[in-house]
Formats: sequence, structure tokens, C-alpha cells
Amino acid sequence: MTIGNNTDAVPLPFHLSICVNNFETTRRFYGEILGLEERRTTSGSIHYNMFGSQLTLHVIPDYNALNLQREVDSEDVPVPHFGVVLPDKETFDQIAKKLKDARVNFVREPGLRFLGKQHEQHVLFVLDPSGNGIEIKSFIHAKPYQWL
Repeated sequence: MTIGNNTDAVPLPFHLSICVNNFETTRRFYGEILGLEERRTTSGSIHYNMFGSQLTLHVIPDYNALNLQREVDSEDVPVPHFGVVLPDKETFDQIAKKLKDARVNFVREPGLRFLGKQHEQHVLFVLDPSGNGIEIKSFIHAKPYQWL
């Protein structure tokens, strides 16, 4: 295991635990639309495999993330937010299509940003049914499973 700033290290899975407000809408969004594998469920939480990492969603009725918009690199994005860096444009396009087909509203439509820069990327932002901001992106100039 490598800890620190070694960019050649195999990425370690992370664990993120956040609140949501409803089992049904959460399962539809994360399971059916994003296609994440549900690993286990308790009476108050759902655990997903999010592209190799553990996402735990704690159900608290009437919860609302109440996202704020904040300027980040000259764009308004939901803060706080979490997300995933996908290994290629093909996977990014597949996820974007699933979201469009499910008529999920985009905070930021799929597209390119940081044109001509080392960290140029395909990116989109959505909110889950509980208002949690999610960023999905794929870097153009980075090796798979690395970020810039």
C-alpha cells in the first residue's frame, strides 16, 4: 500500500457516507439510473459499489441537502458535492445517456471544460433526489485511474 502523493500507486477505494431522504427514489437514482451495484441494505441505509468504492446512503425522512452554488474555476457548481473520475469518454457518455434517458435535470450539462489545459475534461453535474451534488467527469490527458 502506498500512502501520500505517489501518482503511480494503485488507487485505493474510498468510503463516503451521506444522507438521503427516501429508499425508493434513492434506489432508482443510484441503482437503476447510475447502474451502481447495491451491496447490502439495513433498515436505515443502502450500501453501493460506486466504481470500486463504498457509498453508504443513510435514509433520513425529510432530509434535504440544500446545496449552494459556488463559483469554482469560473463556473457555478453545487457545494458540497462528490463524484467520480471515469477512466474514459465512452463510460462518461454511457452515464450521461442514462441520466438524459431518465430525464434527470443537469446542474451542468455534459460537455468539456478547461479547454486546452492539462486538466481538460468531460464533465457533468446533477443532484440526486435528496439534493446531493454529484460531479461525473473523465479527463482527456490523464492516464486511466489518475487525476490531474
